[in-house]
Amino acid sequence: MENKGFVISVTEFLEEHSISESEFKDKIEKLQISLLCRRPRNVTVHVSGSAIVAGSDELQTAQSLFKRHRGTPFSEEHDYHAIVDLDIKFLSISATDWEEIANYGELSKYNFNLSAFHERGKGLSQASAHELLKTSLKPLPTLTIDAAFFTTSKSSLNKLEGIIIREADIVIRTEDSKRILETNTESNKDSKPVERHDWESNKLFELNITSKKFIPESNISSEDERKQLIEKIKKHLRDKCRYEGNDLLEQAAFAILPNEHYHAKVSKKTLSDEVIRQYPEHASTTLILINEAAKHFWQATQKTDHKIQDKRIEMIRVLQGLEWGFTARLATAAATIISLKSRDQ
Repeated sequence: MENKGFVISVTEFLEEHSISESEFKDKIEKLQISLLCRRPRNVTVHVSGSAIVAGSDELQTAQSLFKRHRGTPFSEEHDYHAIVDLDIKFLSISATDWEEIANYGELSKYNFNLSAFHERGKGLSQASAHELLKTSLKPLPTLTIDAAFFTTSKSSLNKLEGIIIREADIVIRTEDSKRILETNTESNKDSKPVERHDWESNKLFELNITSKKFIPESNISSEDERKQLIEKIKKHLRDKCRYEGNDLLEQAAFAILPNEHYHAKVSKKTLSDEVIRQYPEHASTTLILINEAAKHFWQATQKTDHKIQDKRIEMIRVLQGLEWGFTARLATAAATIISLKSRDQ
């Protein structure tokens, strides 16, 4: 693959290092990192802008900028334009662009503030629109005021043509991804370890962490977005937390969804305000119930007559009973999730 080693997929990067979308957006804004999308072969890249050009046929001063611009095929506020003669490989997008793509699936874009081109032996080098507009006006001394890149069809050079950018199309330079990981390492040194309770099994601990990772920033406004979030959670539990089995993955993902998006039969067990206050705001009722059930069975194991309480089949029976009211599928999954037998394995 061309440019392999110079760039990596943003989606794969986030999944591999368990970085949330909101955390990633904060990082790229703080570090001023540009994300890139590949330039399709069927588009031409132009630079267009306004500038003060010494020695041009029209005297331009700072005062003249308040007057009407000449206009270009790309903007009425610009004066000059040219086709970019570099072999542009990537065009940049902002953190805001990326957030919109992550939320809505795709974005059509025809104007860009920064582009990247490939140089053999040097990796990816970036060139700004300001720089290339100035270069196009040489040898006249030029003060660039405003500039941007625009894309057109190769067959119609004066007609803007947007590039459809999808989440899977976005990449980040390898060197920039390393900068993000370095800041994560520094942050982790200062952060406190997550407290783990005696009653939390490996799987329950991981499920609570997964809820914290995905739910606070979730913004579900449609059934498609709900399904996409469920698939992301299932993939994370399978790849990072060693959850196995379709039913377990599905019930675990359902369990941490916000209450209004939990479509299965809800347990009738009442949770007191005192119990609810022990959990973070993003914790769903079902997740709280699973944690409370884990406490219940753990407390039973502390007694001398606990021989039955920690057996999976008995746990499922109790969870399906009137006191807890779990469905058969949720009770079966919960018994697997809260079992302490594999905690030290």
